[in-house]
Amino acid sequence: MELKLEAQIYAETFDMVRNLSKFYFSNLGDIDVHKCIEIGGKKFNSPYWIAAHLTWTEHSLLIEAMGRELMNIPWLEKFSIGTEPPDGDDLPTFSEILKTMEVVHNTAMNYLKSMTDAELDEPNAFNFSFGGVNSKRSIIKHCIRHEPMHIGQLSWYLKINNVEMP
Repeated sequence: MELKLEAQIYAETFDMVRNLSKFYFSNLGDIDVHKCIEIGGKKFNSPYWIAAHLTWTEHSLLIEAMGRELMNIPWLEKFSIGTEPPDGDDLPTFSEILKTMEVVHNTAMNYLKSMTDAELDEPNAFNFSFGGVNSKRSIIKHCIRHEPMHIGQLSWYLKINNVEMP
């Protein structure tokens, strides 16, 4: 039996997380993906913003913070952490976001699968620490745990819109 490298296990885990995101996105049907649900005076992220934000997150944490070559995605920074849903004619369609999300994910997974344990121990390019540790490994783990928070938002969005899940 061939042993998997640690980075390959992270990639496999993140693929499972991403597949769950894709499952929820695929169940949106005819729901307005731009609509923000408001509860108690608080607006929650729309599926459109979530998809674009997850694309930004993966690009930032698994490509940029790993010191890899950046991808040319003009709209990406409009969906960074803490941003409001942007307006404008220069925004991509939801379909374009999902396609870009897939390209970014495949690129990031190819990078990740090739990393050695020694590379995982290196400081990340953002100099971010998680749990007091500044490493590429810690930022990869953070990226994996970040996406399920938004999957939960998608789950609520579907429930509020009376979508029966298979």
